[in-house]
Amino acid sequence: MIKALYLLVAGLLLGSALFAYSKGPLPAAALAGLVTSDAEGRMEGVLVTAKIERGSRSVTVISDDQGRYVFPSGRLQPGAYTLTIRAIGYELSGQATAKIESGKTSQLDLKLLKSKNLASQLTGAEWMESIPGNVEQKRALFRCDQCHSLDTVVNSTHDAEGWLSVLPQMQLFWLGNSTINQPSPARQRKAFPVDPELAKYLSSINLNDRESLPYELKTFPRPRGTDTRVIITEYELPRSGSMPHDVAVDRDGRIWYSDFWSPEIGRLDPQSGEVKEWNLPELKPNLPKWSLAIELDKEGNPWIPRFYQGCAATMFDVKTEKFQTWSAPAEYNDEHASCSHGSVSPTGTVWFRDSHRDLMFELDPKTGVVRSFDSYPSATPKYTGPSHLFYFGIDEKFGGGQQPHDTYGIAVDAKGDPIYCDMGGSTIATMEHTTGKVTLYPTPTPNAAPRRGSIDSAGRFWFGEWMASQLGMFDPKTKEIKEWRPPTPWSGLYRAVADKDGDVWSGGMSTDYVYRLNPATGVWREYLLPTLGGEIRDIKVDDSGKSVKVWVPLVHAGIIAEIEPLD
Repeated sequence: MIKALYLLVAGLLLGSALFAYSKGPLPAAALAGLVTSDAEGRMEGVLVTAKIERGSRSVTVISDDQGRYVFPSGRLQPGAYTLTIRAIGYELSGQATAKIESGKTSQLDLKLLKSKNLASQLTGAEWMESIPGNVEQKRALFRCDQCHSLDTVVNSTHDAEGWLSVLPQMQLFWLGNSTINQPSPARQRKAFPVDPELAKYLSSINLNDRESLPYELKTFPRPRGTDTRVIITEYELPRSGSMPHDVAVDRDGRIWYSDFWSPEIGRLDPQSGEVKEWNLPELKPNLPKWSLAIELDKEGNPWIPRFYQGCAATMFDVKTEKFQTWSAPAEYNDEHASCSHGSVSPTGTVWFRDSHRDLMFELDPKTGVVRSFDSYPSATPKYTGPSHLFYFGIDEKFGGGQQPHDTYGIAVDAKGDPIYCDMGGSTIATMEHTTGKVTLYPTPTPNAAPRRGSIDSAGRFWFGEWMASQLGMFDPKTKEIKEWRPPTPWSGLYRAVADKDGDVWSGGMSTDYVYRLNPATGVWREYLLPTLGGEIRDIKVDDSGKSVKVWVPLVHAGIIAEIEPLD
């Protein structure tokens, strides 16, 4: 009885203390506490992450306007946890650990100190805001951020002559893999000349002949208000070097993913945390074997365009756990073929594209017939060089200033007609699959670089505008394109997808934000992720439950993250 009375009193005292942190009553909690610092007192917008010992799953919540953080009951299983934080300009004063027991609320207050190394906490977008430069210089620099953090640039010591040597070498690396520094193992690529003015600019913003950066570091504010109303769960993939590029949600809530570095596809079960992977079949032994896109058909079978393995699409049968591959005709399937993107049509056909020849292919899996189409009208300029050179600004000098067309994300409407992003020409393209007729619709913002998109229940095509850092929508009925700009600059929006409630989601390649737009009101919400520099290249929505869940892969972190808004 004495022990029971003691626990009751302790619980009442804990409840009173936590209630004092807030303007209202608390939800039932597994772990809660207050975040403070000497500089600010109680701190809103601090990401608090709890990770169980020897576990691969972590859960993150964000402190409210009273500095209170709460992990709801059921979110943390019993065990010992290490706590970390994300708050620009701050770090924990020491190690923070907590023990979670079933049916009890643990309390742990967190004290933060000013960070001694602010530069190590900056996102790519914050570097873009900090680094001086004109429009042309900034656009060139922004392209670097999609492969590696800009602190790689600013912490370097190259002078202008050194950059003239380094930049051509970078053109020979496989795009997206610069974190591993893997040069092309097969194709003999030619490095294009680099503008000396670009080399001079890069040497003016790094540590060349100086001990500190010659400009002030600028940071974005921490999350506020409704942007703190979210729970984020991150799943670390067990294989070392994992680079999940795309994700797809099956009918059982499991997450399928492609890998941007290794020849695997994988499946994550969020309930158990179990991860299982399968090796893609090798089609061309001397060429890279990784993949980019992954989509599911009506039976839940993943489809993967084979990127540098040729003009082909591979299907994984989830029942037999066997692969089957369909290839384009041999004349299109040489060592230069590059089919990174594709889409499964509601009619059952599968589309994939060859960026080398600017062709689209339609596969009928029932007959095995593959039809080819020109991606763009014959009178428009096409870029037939190595597709990776787009990212180094070569496109801006193509054809005497004309932008070459470059197909990227593909979606297919209910009629079986593709709608796709023309990243190079900055248009949205539609194709009639019966005739092959292509119509181009320029984005209102020039050189916006629309990257990837999806079609909502009303047939509208939502897409991210990478270079313009905007979200776009093409309405096939009105033939109009509308654009929305998020509050945070240099977001680098990649893909966009609408949920069942009409909100539209996208991920920032350069900000670590998952964006949520209400198109009717124009109101944005920005959910900051706990992992710095993970790089979001894909986003998918799970509408199967009462509330929406959003999934994003973090390419450079080997993590798949789940975002659950609380309102």
